[in-house]
Amino acid sequence: MPKKIEITPPVAIIICGVIIAAAIVFVNRYPGPAAAAVPQENSGYAQANVPAPTTEDHVYGSRTASVFLIEYSDFQCPFCDRVNPTLKRLVDESDGEIAWIYRHFPLESIHPEARPAAIASECIAAQLGDSGFWTFLDEVFANQQAMGAGLYASVGNSLGVNPITYNTCVASGVYDELIDRHAGEAYASGGTGTPYTVVYGYGAQVPVSGALPYEQFKAVITALGARQ
Repeated sequence: MPKKIEITPPVAIIICGVIIAAAIVFVNRYPGPAAAAVPQENSGYAQANVPAPTTEDHVYGSRTASVFLIEYSDFQCPFCDRVNPTLKRLVDESDGEIAWIYRHFPLESIHPEARPAAIASECIAAQLGDSGFWTFLDEVFANQQAMGAGLYASVGNSLGVNPITYNTCVASGVYDELIDRHAGEAYASGGTGTPYTVVYGYGAQVPVSGALPYEQFKAVITALGARQ
């Protein structure tokens, strides 16, 4: 088991600020509109402003967790592939205190398969729930070089989805509004690339941009918990 990280509140605040400033090195830039400035509060933390977790979200871990890692992500993004094992590890080691939420942020100008994959993931989840969604996510990220309609359908078939229902869902555009809304949330909160993760908990929302290492995510979470 990893050694427990012990950080006092003053030091934690400094570390958290350094992490947020350094994170831009890892960002896969999105050539969209300029991001809104991230507001500062008296707490000394950079603050995001994304919607609270809802029953609509795909959650890995406990829905009653104290901290949610709300990731705005792109199925075709290599940096998202890099950060996902980190987020999963944080959840698995937390004994129910941390959960991971996936929201869509397809960078369509550079990743043409990002939106089709997002649509496929929702159509599979519509039939199989969160279990199907997370299995689809793992399979697509493990096969990013083969992304396309054939891969998505193959994964769906292997999971036992009804192919007619799935194809109708994909062609319907029913999830376009959801995907656009998620991307808009990320933009409005200062997200300019993927992965854009918001550490949501203990009365705060701390944005973390890029595929940062486990230790740095852990430091942010510990710093927030130390405020309580």
